[in-house]
This record gives sequence, structure tokens and C-alpha cells, in this order.
Amino acid sequence: MRRPRSHQVTMLSAIGYGLGDFYAGGQGALVSTYLSLYWNKFCGLNISFSQTVLGLSAIVSAFVALGFGVLDDNFYRFAIGRRFGRRRLFLFVTVPGIFIGTLLWIPGLSAWAYACAYVLWIALVQIFATAYGALPGEMTADFNERTQLSTARLFTATAASTGIPLLGGVVLSYAGEEKPDGYMWFAMGMTLAFAVAVFLCWKATWEMTPSQAGFSAFEHPDYVPIRVGFSGWARRCRKMLREYASTVKIAEFRKHLVTYVLCMVSQDTFSQLFMFFVIYNWNKTAAFGSLLLSCTIISLPLMPVFARIMVKQGPRKLYALNYSASVIGLIWFALLWATAQYSHTVIWVIFTVAGSLWMLSCKALTNYIPWAVFPYMADIDQIVTMRYRSATFLGAQTFIRQSAGGLCSLLIGGVLSFSGFDATHRVQTQSAHIALGALFLGIYALCVLVGWLASRTLVINRNTDNLVLQEIKRRQEGGVATDIDPQVRHTIEKMTGVAYEQCWQQ
Repeated sequence: MRRPRSHQVTMLSAIGYGLGDFYAGGQGALVSTYLSLYWNKFCGLNISFSQTVLGLSAIVSAFVALGFGVLDDNFYRFAIGRRFGRRRLFLFVTVPGIFIGTLLWIPGLSAWAYACAYVLWIALVQIFATAYGALPGEMTADFNERTQLSTARLFTATAASTGIPLLGGVVLSYAGEEKPDGYMWFAMGMTLAFAVAVFLCWKATWEMTPSQAGFSAFEHPDYVPIRVGFSGWARRCRKMLREYASTVKIAEFRKHLVTYVLCMVSQDTFSQLFMFFVIYNWNKTAAFGSLLLSCTIISLPLMPVFARIMVKQGPRKLYALNYSASVIGLIWFALLWATAQYSHTVIWVIFTVAGSLWMLSCKALTNYIPWAVFPYMADIDQIVTMRYRSATFLGAQTFIRQSAGGLCSLLIGGVLSFSGFDATHRVQTQSAHIALGALFLGIYALCVLVGWLASRTLVINRNTDNLVLQEIKRRQEGGVATDIDPQVRHTIEKMTGVAYEQCWQQ
């Protein structure tokens, strides 16, 4: 079932890989745009409860990531992993599991039924994302090919983020916003599309063989599995926690982690609050908000430009470009809020569409950069530990990201509830308007400013990653530590944060 790692990344295989983010990114667009609004209007859930479910589910997802990351990296220890793969097996299992999501959109269920269904849904998304996110490093070690995979992935995610609100807006305009049928059938149709996309992703991708991943001993015919009791599992849990803790010893990963988490929290805030902001602070409809979100399409032709800047200039300059543009976008949205009394005029609508085109391009780039950077973290770690631990890094990264996102959702729900916000009322109190605007614009602005500072210290780029890969190859071929070039030594020490003498050790 696994293809050899020497298989070349082509445009077709990159597109096939990218289809996975039609589910991973598309489900986020569907849920964040419509689910909380749907629950509040048609399922009898208030904003505090719905945001609590979203927040606590994100924290549950964080712990799923923590446990699953190490399991995924070590799945070749088990016969089922050696037979079906340590990454792609979980992609295949995700396909039928996706249909759990239909329960989220059936009106009339109990609050706890929605909560349990969402916990299962978000846990499944996390299991998929952990296995899926590790694939670029398995499919190729080439910087340009990895960038091609990341670009295809983000292109697909952006297309989903564009197409889902656009199609949703059309459906709601036709079916009506004041009854649940349009939301329900649209969401169920998208759930089916997610399952098809993941299946095609599974068919198009490949991964390292056990021997390539460092598990050749487990393929030996004389290998006998060792049974462990409770104490053995306890030792493994402690070892797992040490594995995760060891990731933050890598200096470049710590800097990447700060920028990644802030980027994702800003995305979460935007996605969760944009529709509410449009309806209650701009006095427009959900269909209008959906059509504005479709302005993300402007970023599709920009993806090759993003990739070119990433390859030529590195992530640090791309972050600087994105953050400065995001500040302009936030000011633009604030001005639209201040002039919302003119929202019925053609000029205001034109200004709003232009601002949405600008801001959603920034949002797409905010999502692109950290995922384009992530595959190189495991390279930097490998020169230290001699192991390729991409899923472990992904698990650690996702645990912190989901925990931060969950806490942010709880904060949003608490503040909106305290301010008197009620989605069933067309007109909100002044305090609710202020709270909604402050959360929507303020959290995003804070993430941008802090992330900008953190990104200025990044070292990773195409040249520095090539230095790391060349040094890994030299050491694998028997090269000794004392023969290292001084400039390469300095670069590696700067990215790893440890003395070179401590590198290349189990």
C-alpha cells in the first residue's frame, strides 16, 4: 500500500496531497462560519454554551494531538502499521468517520448530543491533521518539492475557505436564513465532499518505509513483540512526555511555535466572530457575510507568489510583509465599523468588498507561512537527535495551538455573554456591539504585533535548511564532528540552540 519514498513529487501528486486540506481547512471554514450561529438560532444553545463547547473541544483535541503524535511516529512498531502505513492508514480510517459531522446539523437534538458529536468530530480532525501534516517530510526531502506540497495544500484550503462561504451564501439566499433547512442540507453535502477529498488524498500520497523511518529492526523475521503491563505503559507515557518536552529545546522551533500559535489564534478569532460582526456590527445579512468570505478567492492566484517569496527570501521577510498588510486591514475594518450607519450605500459596500479582498488575502498568507515553515523543524531536530520526528513536533505544536485556541474561544464566549450578547435578537445592546468589535479586532491586532516581533528572529530559509540536510547526510555517511565547516557549525548552533558537540546523539 505504501509507495517507495523515491517516488517523485509531481503536480498531480501535489494536488492529491492538497485535497486533504479541503477537509482539514474546509471543515474549519464550515464550522467557524456557520455552526455557532446555527446552534444559537435554531438549536436553542446560547452563545456562552456554544463557545464553551468549541473551546473545551479544542482543549480535548490538544490532548488527542499530544497522545497521537508520538503514537503516529512509532506506529511502525506494530504489525498493523508495518502492513498499512503509519500515516496513510489514519487518512483511510478518517473517511467513514467524517460522517459523524452530520449530527452537528440536525435540529432538535439535546445540547449534550451536539457537544458529544462535536468532541468526536474535532478529535477525528486532529487525528487526521497529525498524520496528514507529517506527510510532506515523508514524501520528499527537497525544499522546492516541500514548498510545492505546502503551496498545493494551502491553495486547496484557500479554495475551500472561498468556495464554502460562497456556495453557502447562495444556498441561504435561496432557502432563507430564518429556517434551518438550508444550513442543514448544505452542511451535509459538504460533509460528503470532505469524505471524497480525504479518500483521494489517501490514494495520491506515500510515506517512508519502516527501514527509511528507522524501524528496520521491527521488520526482521525474528522480531518478537514485547508485552508490557501497567508499569510498562506508565514508562511509555513518561517517555512520551519527555519526547514532547524535548521539542522545545530546539531554538528555531520555539520561535516558530510562537508565530504559529499567534497566527492560528488570530485565524480562529476571525473565523468565529466575522459572521457575527457582519450581522450585528455592520447590520448586514449572513448571506452578505458569506459572499464577503468568498473574497478569499483573490488569494488563489497569489499562492505562487507567496511560494516564490518563500523560496527566494525566506519566511522572515514574508512574515514582515504579511503583518504590515494585516495592520492596514484591521484599520480598514475598524473604519467600516465606525461608518456602519452608511451600510446601505453603494460606496460603503464597495469599500467593504475592497477591504475584505485585502484582509482575506492577508488571512490566507497568515495561514500559509507557518505551514510552509513547519516541515523544516524536523530537519533541524534530526541533526540533534538523529531521528526524524515530524509527528512528534506536530503533536507538540498542535497541543499548544489547540489549547490556546480553546482558551480564546472560552474568553470570547464569556465576554460576549457578560456583555449581554444574544444571537436570537436582531438588535444588540451597545455593550454587546463594543465587546464584539473589541474581541474581533483587538485579539487579531495583538496576535499580529507579538507575532511580528517573534518572526524577526527566524533563521530558517532554503539555504540554511540545505546546510542542515547536507550535514545530516555527511554524518550519516560516517563524517566526524571535528570536520565540520565553522560557518555551518555556527548556523546549526543558532538554529538548534545547542552546542554542536551535543548534536548527532541518540
